This record gives sequence, structure tokens and C-alpha cells, in this order.
Amino acid sequence: MKKLGQVYLSFYSKVAVALLLFTLCRFFFYLFNYRYFSELEASIWWGGLRYDWMTVSILYLPFALSFIFFYRNKWIPRILFLLSTILAVVPNVMDFEYFKFTFKRTTFDLFTTKGIGADVGSLLPTFIQDYYYLILIGILLILGAYQLYKKTEKRELPKLKFLNYFLFALPTVMIWGIGFRGGLQYKPLNVIQAGEYAKSVNIPLVVNTPFTLIKSYGKSGLEAVEYFESKEELNAIFNPRLSFYSDSAAKSPNTNVVLIILESFSAEYVGAISGKESYTPFLDSLIGEGLLFENSYANGKKSIEALPAILSSIPALMNNSYISSKYSSNQIQSIASVLKSEGYETSFYHGGANGTMGFDAFSRMAGVEEYIGLDQYPKEGDFDGNWGIFDEPFLQFVAEKLDKKSKPFFAGIFTLSSHHPYTVPEKYEGRFPEGELPILKSVGYADYALSKFFEKIQDKDWFDNTLFVITADHTAQSMEPRYASRTGIYRVPLLFYHKGKIKAERKKSLAQQSDIFPSVVDYLDLDKELIAFGESVFSDGENRFAVNYINETYQLIEGNYSLQFDGEKSIALYNYVADPSMKNNLLAEYVKVANRMEEKLKAIIQQYQEALIHNQLTPR
Repeated sequence: MKKLGQVYLSFYSKVAVALLLFTLCRFFFYLFNYRYFSELEASIWWGGLRYDWMTVSILYLPFALSFIFFYRNKWIPRILFLLSTILAVVPNVMDFEYFKFTFKRTTFDLFTTKGIGADVGSLLPTFIQDYYYLILIGILLILGAYQLYKKTEKRELPKLKFLNYFLFALPTVMIWGIGFRGGLQYKPLNVIQAGEYAKSVNIPLVVNTPFTLIKSYGKSGLEAVEYFESKEELNAIFNPRLSFYSDSAAKSPNTNVVLIILESFSAEYVGAISGKESYTPFLDSLIGEGLLFENSYANGKKSIEALPAILSSIPALMNNSYISSKYSSNQIQSIASVLKSEGYETSFYHGGANGTMGFDAFSRMAGVEEYIGLDQYPKEGDFDGNWGIFDEPFLQFVAEKLDKKSKPFFAGIFTLSSHHPYTVPEKYEGRFPEGELPILKSVGYADYALSKFFEKIQDKDWFDNTLFVITADHTAQSMEPRYASRTGIYRVPLLFYHKGKIKAERKKSLAQQSDIFPSVVDYLDLDKELIAFGESVFSDGENRFAVNYINETYQLIEGNYSLQFDGEKSIALYNYVADPSMKNNLLAEYVKVANRMEEKLKAIIQQYQEALIHNQLTPR
């Protein structure tokens, strides 16, 4: 066993050298960019260690394998360790300065033809001249790690018998495999999970550059378009920078905000909107007391696409969701971060398993102070057997939590019971109409749970001073052709309710999920500048729009028309009001309408891609 211990000590002391190297790189990264970071959390360092562990497991895999098979040979593992160390140090050191230009860790798109990679050859002499000290630091780090490595080789390792060798090799392979995934969680560690260890501004300190390069390699990123050469022309057509100014008579000072996202609540299921049989009697009654936008749209078709659109006005205009994309570490604004800066206490509630679709990590990056999921739910017996906690008990739990919050507060609530397989509690079997679709009974149950939530909070002293914003994450199955059309598949409810403060009204003007963020800021009468791909529904804008993307095709909804664009040319134009099933392509007949809409859609796409690629989702 003594011999086995010597081999273990030799191997893991070398791994410790690699982890120490990454910690030093993080320390130097902070020193070079300390002005950018604020309120450092202790969790940054042990969270960073988790990312370093995964990166070391990937980069140093050749070294690990060579040691396992040739543990008595000094030179093979030593050379492979040195090569891996070079690969670890160079990108980390590069970001000591490059971070100042991008405000994020470098991703692999830097080396594509669309990034700076094509110019590296010609720019290399200038880089060396301007940043020679980085080369010196890199060399010192590499040599220092190499010298420490050699100190772990003071004695020749003994030859192990088969059993001892097996007891070394098998656990080492298992530990290395776990490290390769970044832990035992369901999905491999990704950038978005860094939000669990730090607020969004500090995310670059948690991750390391080799990690972001590895995770972004091969991912389908955005390729910057240049429909308009002039920034002035581009901004004149569409400018995502919005400015809000407070007037002397504040509309709703210190108003609480509760944002409710209803899982899969298609507008078609809501009788007050569709005019059909309703499966949402409570929501219908609430619509009669609030401001409803009858013609409102989701910006995506998946739950994972909804949070960025609703909280941060970032629509889903690419193949990957924002949360799972290489841009997920960008600096962002959100309803939560803006209200937090105004003294609000911020929280988010979802009855699903923590980590589901990256909701908890994104919420943290978006400025949410407290995320409450399945792990924090205190009662047993309310699990639905599939996704998480049934809506009724979970919303009752949320009501109790909100009653204890400091005022003013912001709370986001995401329901889940109206999700496949559409389970309702056994005691309610047969109570809710089943209709044509399996989802409808669970929609009825979720609506009932919402009614019990409002029943519990309506007499609280904070209720009358609370703005409720109610929408859906996306649509589900449709029953009528008009709700299965290219526009209909995005139709969701959007309701603003503030008892005694908002006039009961139904508006036919367009609205989208990306409008919610600027609308809340406008309603609360805050002095703020935002980057938003929507606008306030409380403004006097006449050119409201909705935008979404699916199957490599963009869609712009504006006025009575829907334009479909493949990135190079318009492919369809429909009058979705006169032709709700969207069967009559008017592209050849309404050329002027199509050209005007295409120009606007191109401007939106270009602004969106530039904002994500260059980390410009916040005003500077």
C-alpha cells in the first residue's frame, strides 16, 4: 500500500500544480481588470475551481493517460504536461488585456474568418510590441508550473503489482471522467452555470478562457451581417437603445412587480382572447379588470427562450437559445437588475428541479437575488411525478414567501403543471374540461391554481401596490388553423393588472414578450437607459412589431402583415388579419410593404447580432 500511496501522491500533486496554475491566472486576470469587477463573492474562487477542474480534465487528458500507462517514465508525461500547460496559459494570459475590449472571456469565434482570426498573422507583430509584458508573464507562468512539476519527481516511482495498479488506474479514470463533465449533474458544466457562483458582472472571474474556448468550439454562433454600412442609417431604421425619463408626477413610486409566466398558455385556450370555449375562467375574469393586448406574441417556441425575452428583452433570433449559446456570459440588463438598482428585493420561483433549462443560472445573471426551485420547497407529497411541484401548492408557497418580502419587491413566477404529460392532482381528476387536447385539463388546473394564489394575496397590504404582468412562455398545440399559422404559433396572452391604477381596456395593437422589460421600466417612471428589442406598450409608438425566428427563417409582424425572411431575401408576405391561416403569399403584389418591412427586419437582425457578438447588451 505504501507503493500505491507514492504513485497516488506523485500523480495528484502534478494535478494540483495544474489547478494552482489556473488559480494564479484567475488572480492575474483580476489584477489586470479589477476596475470592471465589484463586490467579489467568496464563491467566485471555489466556483472557479470547479471550472478549472473540468478544464484541466480536458486539456491535461494526454498527460493523465500517459502517466497511467507510463507512470515510471518521466519524460513522456512531463512533455505532455508542458504542452498542456502552454495551451492553458496562452489563452488565459491573452485575456488579461483582450477582456478590456470585449468584457467577456474569449470564445472560439475569435479564430473564425468572421472574427479577428483572419488578421492574426498581420497583427501579430503589433500585438507583440504592445503587449510584450503578457508574453513575459506567460513564460514565467509556464516555467513556474514546469519547475513545480519537476519537484514532484524527487524519487523514482516503484513498480506496482497488478492489484495495486488496478486500484490506482480505475479510481483515477473515474475521477477524471467526472471532471471531464464538470461534476455529476445531468448535463455537462457550461458557462451559464457560472451564474450560480457570482452575479453576472463577475462571471468572467468564475470561468477561465480555455474553458470558454472549448465550450464554444463547434457551436453554431452568429455570423455578423452587414446589411447597412452606416451606423447612423442602421440606428435610424431601428435602434435598440431606449431612454426613459421620470416626470415630476411619478406614476407608481415603489410599486411591487410580480411577473407571472404561465407554462404553455396559448392565447387560443383563453376564451377572453380567442372568443372560443375557455379553459381559463379565472384569467378571463382578471382580463376584465386589466390592460390586455389581444395581439401579443412570444419571441420563441421553447421555455428556455422565454426568460431572456421576457426578463431582458432578448428575443430568440438564432438556432441556439441565448441561455445555451456562447453569448450566455455577456453582460445583460433585466427587469430584476434594474429594479434591484432601485432598492427592490428580487426573487424568482419555479417549481421544477433546480438547474432545469438553466433558469436558476440565468436568473442569477439577470440580477435575481433569490431563486426558489424544487430544492427549496419544504413540503413532501406535492411532487407531480415528472417535473416538479404541482402549481396549486407551489403558488400557495410563493404567496407566503412574498408576504415576508421587504417592500418594494420584484418576483418572477414560472408555473409548470400545464407541461407534458399534463398531470393534475388525483383529487382533481375529472374536474377540469378535457376538450380536444390533453393539455387543456392541465391548463384548467393551472388557471385554478392561479385563482387560489390571487385569493390568498388579495387582502395583503401590499396587493393594491403591486403591478402584475401575466403572459405565457410559449404556445402549445393548436385546435384552429389560424393558431397553427406562422404567426398563430406565437400568440400568447399579455395582461397588465394593477388594482385601481390601470384602466380595464383591451388593445388590438401589437405586443411581444420583448416589450415587457421596457414597459415595466416605463410604467414605474424610472430614469433608465436600456438595450431592448422591443418597446414600452405604454408609449405612443405607432410602429409596434413582434419578431421571432424558427427553421432558419426570421419573421417580422407589423401592422396587418407578417414578413418571412431567410437572411438574404424575403420569401413570403401575408396579411395575417385578412388571411389568418396565411395561405395567400402577397410578396409579389405588395412590393413596397415587403421592402419596408425587410429593411426594418434587417436592421433588427444586424443590431441583435452586433449586440450579442460584441457584448453590447447594456448601454455604455
